[in-house]
This record gives sequence, structure tokens and C-alpha cells, in this order.
Amino acid sequence: MLRLSLKESRPAVLMAFQLRYSAGVALAVPAAPIGTSLPVLPVLLGAFSWFCAIFYTYLYNGCTDVREDRVNGSRRPIAGGRLPLDAALAVARGALCAALVSAALAGLGTLLLCAVLLLLGHAYSAPGTAWKNRTSRAMGTVLFSGLLTYCAGPVALGVPPHVPTLLVVSVAMSLWMALVGAVAKDLSDIAGDTAVGRRTWAVTLGERRTRALVAAGALAVGLGFTGAALLWAPALLATALVVLVGGAAVAAVTLRGGSGSPGARRRPYRLFMLTQHLAHAALLGQAVV
Repeated sequence: MLRLSLKESRPAVLMAFQLRYSAGVALAVPAAPIGTSLPVLPVLLGAFSWFCAIFYTYLYNGCTDVREDRVNGSRRPIAGGRLPLDAALAVARGALCAALVSAALAGLGTLLLCAVLLLLGHAYSAPGTAWKNRTSRAMGTVLFSGLLTYCAGPVALGVPPHVPTLLVVSVAMSLWMALVGAVAKDLSDIAGDTAVGRRTWAVTLGERRTRALVAAGALAVGLGFTGAALLWAPALLATALVVLVGGAAVAAVTLRGGSGSPGARRRPYRLFMLTQHLAHAALLGQAVV
């Protein structure tokens, strides 16, 4: 059940959030007081709490998306019937508790940030709020979850999260999540979203206009990040260039359109995810060197 729950919670997304958390830590380390030992245990506990919080968020999302996932032909464990809904909900509740306990052990600041992240994740999928049903609300959710994640590492370190390089990265990459990922993910889910009455841009504006918005967002973030790096944080130029190249690739693939198959419609989102993984890998590699 745990293995299937991990698969349901989208391992690529879990990895992306860990990379964001790690980037926040790496960029905040130089700002730590000289001569003091780094609080390794709170940082590790914070990383674990963040993992559990995102695990809960996406597993609970899978529990609430069963109907549309089946219409869309999803092969994820819950929609495919391999993971019982009751078992998935039990694992999700366990992850929520683990997130709060480990965050509390990491410190009050981490606990507060983790609690806000969990509230955002719950409101995104819960039937009473269901922010996932409208693209604008989904964009706001992922934007703030990204900003919280980049702040969580410095908070666990005991460093104020206003290091210039961290501010540039957190804003740029959170906008990448909101303007690109939160919109592109709906391109492959139009049939299911229509069936359950969601009002995403892909449903209300149509696929062609939504693709244009994804392409524009990808190019805007890539160019904006590169410009901000040149002006305020030259050390981030390599990372920004990765996003710029990735943004151009996302725009090209998105504007080309899909063949109508779910896999083809999923390509812009997959390229979005690959770009942010590569950007964070470049950032962390540069920090290590």
C-alpha cells in the first residue's frame, strides 16, 4: 500500500519539492552567522516534514480525483483500482500527522510554514473548497506553496529568508510553477475536467488558447529570470539560462500541439517538470562546487 501510495503521489513532484527545499538551504548557508555550527538536525527534520506534507497533498488529491482520472484514462493506482480508496486515505492521514510532528521537532517556524502548506494542499482538493477546479486558484496555490518551500530551508537554518539570490530564485521558480505547470497540467485532462464540471482554462478557453498562454508564460519566466539574474544575482545566471532554454522548449512543444493522445498532450507538462529539475540540479551543483 505504501509503494502504491508513493506512486499515486507523483514521485517527480515529491522530488521537485525536495529540490526546492534544498535550494533554499543552499542559498541561505552563506548568510548563516560565521563561527556557528549549522543546525543539521532541524534541516533534515524540515526536509522530512516537507516530504510528508507534499506526499499528503498529492495522495489526497488522487483520492478526490478518482472520477475524472478514470475518464482521462489515468493509470495511477487509485484510478486503476490497485490502491483502495480507504487505504489511500489512511496513508494520507498518517503522512499528515508525520509532517506536523517532524515539523514541530524542527522548530516553531518550520511548524507554522508546514501547517500553512498542509492547509493549502487540503483546500486545493477538498470538496468544500476545491481550488483545483479553477486555474486561477490552482495557480495561486502552487505559487504560494513554492514560496513557502523556498523559505522553509532558511527558516530551519535559523536564517531570515531574504538573501538576494534566494529571493530571485524563489520568485522566478514559483512563477514557473504557477504560470507554466499549473496551466500545462490541464491540457491532458480536458475530458475528465469537463465531465466533473471543472472550470479550468483548458475547458473554458479551449486547448488552443491555453497552449498559447502556457507558451507565453514559459517564455516570460525564462526571460524574466535571466534579466533578474543579470541585474541582481549574476551567480544565478547558469540556472536562469537553463530555465530560459527550457522555457523556449516548452513554448515550442506546446505551440506545436498534440496528436490528441493523452501522452502527446502531457508533453508540455513533462518538459516543464524536467526543466525545473535541471535548473535546481544546476543550482545545487554550483553551490556544492
